[in-house]
Amino acid sequence: MNEEERAWNYVLRLLSFRPRTRAELEVRLLRRGFSPELREEILARAEEAGLVDDRAFARLYAEDRLSSRPCPRQRVVAELRAKGVAGSIAAEAAHSAFPELNEEELARRALAEKRHRLEKLPQPVALRRAYAFLLRRGFSPPLARQVAEEAFGPWTSASE
Repeated sequence: MNEEERAWNYVLRLLSFRPRTRAELEVRLLRRGFSPELREEILARAEEAGLVDDRAFARLYAEDRLSSRPCPRQRVVAELRAKGVAGSIAAEAAHSAFPELNEEELARRALAEKRHRLEKLPQPVALRRAYAFLLRRGFSPPLARQVAEEAFGPWTSASE
């Protein structure tokens, strides 16, 4: 098997596990020691075959991320950028996925996953944990506080 066939088979194997961005494949081919010319040729071939499409990847990633583990859209943009998607494509994908949902609704959906476990706790503890959870997900402090208070009641002097 020649070098080109090895590179192509490697790309096909990587794509059989999950979709990947062009940049992710570029890094993987680089790690395997393939030449820059061969990497470019293989990636162009994969794009022509429709196997690599950063715009489609970004759209699917944003939809999946916002539906399965809701977070702020800016976090989705940052995650896509880290995967090598261009900033404009990442922003477009994050903002076009579920346009009917605003950041507040995303925060409510994120907390809904955890709410049943937190309801068993005393109110001040549940409120603090809900707030901390939303902050870890990337929501702003004012929004996290608002959504946590909606779910578990207002902060009292004992809970602050």
